[in-house]
Amino acid sequence: MTTHRKRLLLVGGGHAHLFVLEALRHCDVALRIQFDVTLLSSDLDTPYSGMLPGLVAGHYRIKECHVDLRALAAAAGVQLVQATVERLDLTRNAAWANGAWWPFDLVSLDVGSTPPLGSIAGAAAAGLPVKPIGPFLQHWRALQAQLDGLNRPLHMVMVGGGAGGIELVLAMAYRLKAQREQVKWSLVSRGALLPGYPRRAARLMTRQLEQAGVAIRTGAAVVRVDADQVFFDDGSQAACDQLIWATGAAPQAWPADAGLACGDDGFVRVNAHLQSVSHPQVFAAGDIATDDSQPRPKAGVFAVRQGPVLAANLLRQLGGAELIRYHAQSDYLSLLSCGDRHAIASWYGLVWQGNWVWHWKNRIDQQFMQRFGAPFPPA
Repeated sequence: MTTHRKRLLLVGGGHAHLFVLEALRHCDVALRIQFDVTLLSSDLDTPYSGMLPGLVAGHYRIKECHVDLRALAAAAGVQLVQATVERLDLTRNAAWANGAWWPFDLVSLDVGSTPPLGSIAGAAAAGLPVKPIGPFLQHWRALQAQLDGLNRPLHMVMVGGGAGGIELVLAMAYRLKAQREQVKWSLVSRGALLPGYPRRAARLMTRQLEQAGVAIRTGAAVVRVDADQVFFDDGSQAACDQLIWATGAAPQAWPADAGLACGDDGFVRVNAHLQSVSHPQVFAAGDIATDDSQPRPKAGVFAVRQGPVLAANLLRQLGGAELIRYHAQSDYLSLLSCGDRHAIASWYGLVWQGNWVWHWKNRIDQQFMQRFGAPFPPA
């Protein structure tokens, strides 16, 4: 008599799933032989978002801030397939990707989010979203290559006054500091800069933007974008050669289309175990997931903290054990890079700045990469 091996399907190579791969590598053999695991990921080298500003600024090389999923999957005995999921069928328990159905008994979603360009007229055609990171980096390299042939100043506009938008515009301005007269930078924000951060952090970051030559416009919402113009809700407009979008978060449509319980914003609703509130065979973590009892902003730090709990609960679900709870932290250490090797730290209302803060951040980032980027023995 043949015993059915359970099938675990991991969709997406996000931060939380790195911890799942790590847990599978160390999984008890008696449990591990009871199921097969497949990872479907659009990227084989997954970017670590915490190091993106440093990569853009020129402090890191591509390989230093991307995790090789091939090595991680091989070490964990996981089948890795480069594929983008387009549909989920929760009746037949299968995901559609690369023209085929991928069946599962248990599925975990870690596919992130993208800026909501579809809600702004013209933004999808003219705006450059910072996510997915791979296409953004390709476009950024192409923009740098075009600078040599320009005979007029180029105006770059970053939309988003949160941590991500500010860090990126400072990184880009730093990378192109030699062309400061050739490239003009602006940062546009619907509200005040760094919402949710201490006022001192916002003041220090404002000073960094001013020193980098970045023009700041707050209280301005973008309502329409043309090829070379951006229009605001107060009726004003501004010339723009490249609009970069780093604000808001929108989910992919297929989780809601599959019938998963989702919030009004389209993100998958999960319980404290990171398990779908409507379909127990589905787990989700990172930006794609939302817990109504623990609402938190969309930030990579939460995906990292969810990772070990997600890994434990997937194995517990497969083994029939009781699930553990994820407790979202009320605040977290935020280390914001300022383009050069200088950073601002914020933690429970306390704020520091200095070159030493950047080196602190760099050490934390390097430790994360070493955890998932070192050579692994075969499974």
